[in-house]
Amino acid sequence: MNEEVLNQSENNQYESTLKVTETMKVDLLSAAKWTKFLCVVGCIGVGLMLIAAVCMMFFGALASKMLDTMMPLGPLMGVVYIIMAALYIYPILKGFQFANGAKAACLTNDQYQLARGFAGLNSLLRFMGILTIIVISIYAIILVFTLLFAAVGLAAMQ
Repeated sequence: MNEEVLNQSENNQYESTLKVTETMKVDLLSAAKWTKFLCVVGCIGVGLMLIAAVCMMFFGALASKMLDTMMPLGPLMGVVYIIMAALYIYPILKGFQFANGAKAACLTNDQYQLARGFAGLNSLLRFMGILTIIVISIYAIILVFTLLFAAVGLAAMQ
């Protein structure tokens, strides 16, 4: 669908009556600047998460060896942090796509760049929505199992 929007604006097949005013451009530029700021902070966060993951894996394995235990909690948490950092990369890239496309569109009055920017914003918001649904589902499953185990525990105590 995003390709349709980009192709339509690229070929100018469909005339649009929607106009972008100067006030809208100012707001769009402001949104692009804030999005770029959040993406830069996100890149720094991903870098810190990767450093933390490596430290957890190294020091967790070292502590496990020194304490002569078989608890791979540090390395396991390191892998979890690497997965979380990998999940952050896609929305950061799409945020940059929106910020760069919106800025270029406002500065050059380029309809294609505006469509590209909004396609990135659409992908970013879709990703965040799907991720939110997944997290809420996981919380719901945890809640159901917690209530189930609590009920079994109460039944066992009587």
